[in-house]
Amino acid sequence: MQELKPGRFFRQLGVLMARNFQLIWNNKLILGSLVLQAPLMVWVISLVADPNCFTSNLINIGSRTALFILCAMATFMGILNSYREICKDREVIFREASVGVSLLATVLSKALVLLLVEVLQAAILTVGFVHIIDVPQNHLLLPTDVEIYITVLLMLVASSAMGLLVSAALKSSESAILLVLVLIIGQVVFSGVMFDIAGVLTYISTIIVCRWGMGALGASTDINSRLAWLNAGLDSPMYDATVPNLVHCWRMLGLLTLVCLAAAWLVLHIAFIRRKS
Repeated sequence: MQELKPGRFFRQLGVLMARNFQLIWNNKLILGSLVLQAPLMVWVISLVADPNCFTSNLINIGSRTALFILCAMATFMGILNSYREICKDREVIFREASVGVSLLATVLSKALVLLLVEVLQAAILTVGFVHIIDVPQNHLLLPTDVEIYITVLLMLVASSAMGLLVSAALKSSESAILLVLVLIIGQVVFSGVMFDIAGVLTYISTIIVCRWGMGALGASTDINSRLAWLNAGLDSPMYDATVPNLVHCWRMLGLLTLVCLAAAWLVLHIAFIRRKS
């Protein structure tokens, strides 16, 4: 493929974004699922979470469970938002690439359109969560509600990028389902919430969106101060209420996003080269 100049690349990116947005807008089933996901998740939180889990005199691990529910929902939503996006258009993408459309622009256009959706989804999830749960205002770096919003958005974006990688690697949305289930289970098992993570498993946890989301949310809400008194080993350094810990968790979510998007482009590029040869 010939080198693509920046001006042409950004024109292609704009056209692809407009087309992707129009496709979502015209498909009422997909549009409805994207719009209704976040309110549905907020409703589930209202059913299962204790509104006073952070502030009750009977402080227990319910506060950590509430944060984990929020993390899991954001992560699952991000993956489900994107796992079909590339594989369903695979043949079209390769035909366009053969006439000079950048595969990188294709991947970024998918990610950026989903980002617009996820900005709204994160707002609904965050507003719903802090409305249902009486969250203490720790003001670690920013107002706590703002920190929670940033963390939820970064989790949505990172897990969405992971879904795009799955979509780029597989040829159909049907074949992606199994891998999506594995990813979802992995988010639960390796998040460090339900099971202790040690040894080689700590390396796996570094690529788990839920792990870094829990770290950031735990820092923002100072959850260690609510768990330490139990003397049950539940207070963890991953929840340290410090600015460096919060920023590190955010950076890791951003890094996961970039790595997954770069990998999605590379997988598509390799598949395209093989297709041509």
